[in-house]
Amino acid sequence: MTLPDEEALHLLNMQKGFKGEVLFDSLLEEFLDIDALILNDLMFTEKGSTFQVDSLILTGEKVLLFEVKNYEGNFQFKSHHLLTSSGKEIGNPLNQLDDTAIKMRQLLSKWNVNLTFEPILIFVNPAFTLYNAPSGSPIIFPTQIKEQLSRMNRIALPLSKRHHHFADKMMEENQEEAAFQRKLPSYTYDLLKKGLWCIECASPDLSNTQRTCTCRACGFKVSVEKTVSHQIKDFKLLFPDSKVTTAAIFNWLGSTISAERIRKILLKNHKICGATFGSYYE
Repeated sequence: MTLPDEEALHLLNMQKGFKGEVLFDSLLEEFLDIDALILNDLMFTEKGSTFQVDSLILTGEKVLLFEVKNYEGNFQFKSHHLLTSSGKEIGNPLNQLDDTAIKMRQLLSKWNVNLTFEPILIFVNPAFTLYNAPSGSPIIFPTQIKEQLSRMNRIALPLSKRHHHFADKMMEENQEEAAFQRKLPSYTYDLLKKGLWCIECASPDLSNTQRTCTCRACGFKVSVEKTVSHQIKDFKLLFPDSKVTTAAIFNWLGSTISAERIRKILLKNHKICGATFGSYYE
């Protein structure tokens, strides 16, 4: 299925954003060495307005809100917006940060969280450069990330039960389903291409053995079971009203994996429902 240009661009932006958040998580794991609570991909509603938070970090003395951007290339800050190297205008992420910070402050006040609140715009892609950035803005550039996290390590205070209570409250208020409510393009089962796809880069160019799938495009290697399980999840997400059966998944994978192998994977990882005839998996 070929997406219209607008939807293809939306998908590309979502993929880049997700990769940026994954990169930020890896940087935290590598360089942040303190007693902290990290909450990612949150969705809240305050006064009828829904907003998303890329990452919240609770330390002993602060609540840090990170707006994560995975922009790549050369940009200029000009007249309250950003310009790409080709002259295209894009929205000012500082405005987005301000809007999110205002709503988050309101929630923290309502929850009686009296820690220092610090919103930060962080660019994680090492191939990003911004010229004429406004001085004094809460921006962290790729070359500053390690030092910023090291500074947090040096001044951190221990967490208390109160911090864990705040984190629990945030997770209770987090609207998990809303985070996945995206505008999907119109599709039908027949329109979608069937086959086995690399779970790393989505290429269909796979070399399969009895146990493993190796992507010829990116070199990623993983077990057949994990690859099939990943695509069973895709099937359930795209067609929630369809029953998961051996035949359905066999067709969904484009007959690339034997029905017997699929049945064994389903039996191992899913609950079988119904009698032999007409049985399906949950």
